[in-house]
Amino acid sequence: MNMVAGGIMYGVSTDLFTRKRLIEIEHRLGDPDITRETLATLEALAPDEVNKPPLLHWLHEGLIAADRRVEIRTALRCLARIIRPRSYLEIGTRRGWSIAQVVSEAPDVRAYSIDLWVANYGGTLNPGPEFVRAELSRIVPTYRGELTFLTGNSHDLLPVFLEGAWAEDSPANNFTLIRHSEGRPRLFDLVTVDGDHSAVGTWWDLLDVMPHIALGGAMVIDDLVDTSDEVNGARPSSCFAHRRAPLTDFRPSLLDVWRRIRRIFGNFTYLEYLDARPPVGIAVRMH
Repeated sequence: MNMVAGGIMYGVSTDLFTRKRLIEIEHRLGDPDITRETLATLEALAPDEVNKPPLLHWLHEGLIAADRRVEIRTALRCLARIIRPRSYLEIGTRRGWSIAQVVSEAPDVRAYSIDLWVANYGGTLNPGPEFVRAELSRIVPTYRGELTFLTGNSHDLLPVFLEGAWAEDSPANNFTLIRHSEGRPRLFDLVTVDGDHSAVGTWWDLLDVMPHIALGGAMVIDDLVDTSDEVNGARPSSCFAHRRAPLTDFRPSLLDVWRRIRRIFGNFTYLEYLDARPPVGIAVRMH
């Protein structure tokens, strides 16, 4: 397994609690028992003939080979088990495969989902929030937390939701979102970034969420590949683009964006699993 740790050095200035947590995370990632439970939850979810069979096969194959495979769902299951998040923010939910792992481990978590609900995303049906809510009720009947869906472009929603930003031309400027912003958790214990797969859009999402991760909390990003949706002509938009540092001289690469973020936010330790399908990155806030 190709793993790279960076961010900060282990040292006396690093809080003992966060160091112990990081050690446990590194030890438990790829744990076969966690993989089995991840698989059980995935298998209980509604069929997806395009994407689900190859994922299940890859994870089953890893159990047989005993090679401790890590991908976004197994990573989230592991992190939720260790962190026991009180709050969870997910950018890109689709059919709920990731959020199902989190609520299975943290039945009281206060969860927020942001998605555009693009039709036929990933080559399969993308039924929307009520489908995901029904799926979670069916397979995680013990979930007692609060689940909030915020529908729209994360690049317009996140500045309002996280910072209380305002722009006259923002489609996100509505009473409901402002109310959610006022009542949201101050910081999030666990965050997933798996929405816009353009380099600029991913850059914006990461810049927005990284300052709002709690001490000892973690962020997971999927699809750390050396291409991005710009190669297919994607041009992300946001009425808050001027608020964020520009992504200059960028390659159309999510991996490049991730490594730039590592240089900016030095209060995290970073883990990469580049031979996952697809590659996944984890950032754990140390101080």
